[in-house]
Amino acid sequence: MTIQQLEIFLAIVESGSLHGAARRLHRTQSALSMAIKKLEQHAGFALFDRHQYRLRLTPKGQSFLRQAEEVLRQQQRLLSLSERLQHGAEVTLRIDYDRTCNFNVLVPVLRRLQQQFPATELVVGSNSQLRTLRRIIDGDSDVGLCPWLPTFHQHADVETLPVAELTLAIVASRDLLNEYGGMPRNRTELLNLPLLLPQDMDIGINFDSILRLPSSRRIRMDDIAAQRDMLVAGLGWGIIPEHLVAAELASGVLQNLSIAGVVHAERIPIHLVRASQRMPGVAAAALWQSFL
Repeated sequence: MTIQQLEIFLAIVESGSLHGAARRLHRTQSALSMAIKKLEQHAGFALFDRHQYRLRLTPKGQSFLRQAEEVLRQQQRLLSLSERLQHGAEVTLRIDYDRTCNFNVLVPVLRRLQQQFPATELVVGSNSQLRTLRRIIDGDSDVGLCPWLPTFHQHADVETLPVAELTLAIVASRDLLNEYGGMPRNRTELLNLPLLLPQDMDIGINFDSILRLPSSRRIRMDDIAAQRDMLVAGLGWGIIPEHLVAAELASGVLQNLSIAGVVHAERIPIHLVRASQRMPGVAAAALWQSFL
């Protein structure tokens, strides 16, 4: 039983077919079929039910899959550890954050990393639409800072650490409210206003299903800065991190909206995120430790 056989097994499960796995691994279907047969011989039982149109795992195959995934995670961590032990501190540490988060959360930690690891280049990237989490999942970033909901664990095999909170404000411009007769008092009056709505998140979150407000006039954005500018311009009402519009709220340019049972401000946690299957480098581990 080899790591390569387990990787082929996992690719077939994730792809749902030999054809899909062959394309993904750039191998022939016959080569993958032979590898799976050898794996089943070593295991002593069938992993797939071949009587169905699509390959389906047998009950024993499902149990085997869970352990195979853990073995491959441990193998990846071992490879990462070997690389870290060989080279010491990382040459580059990739840090991403979601623009909805307050960047000041990271500033003191970045300063300490500069002093502690002067030879490590810090590459900091900012993202919208929860692309920070996607970059962690895809291995394009080492550590990320992003809003976090428990359901995100369904999309990602990651470790997380709560480090801050984010207040989501429901706002509209003073000019927009004056144009439509003042502050909306109920759901019907709110739906008369145009709505500024984020595009669907990178990991599949649909804001329509969350808000459940069928406003007929809406503008969708893929950038939080653009949303702020549109709110100030009076193009609609929307949900935005409070710290990004604090000055406009203080001056009265933007107004808070709150309708019982319909919309109100929410607080959500901000988490530090890293991939579970990759062993963190020395600098990445120090960054994580700074928040404990």
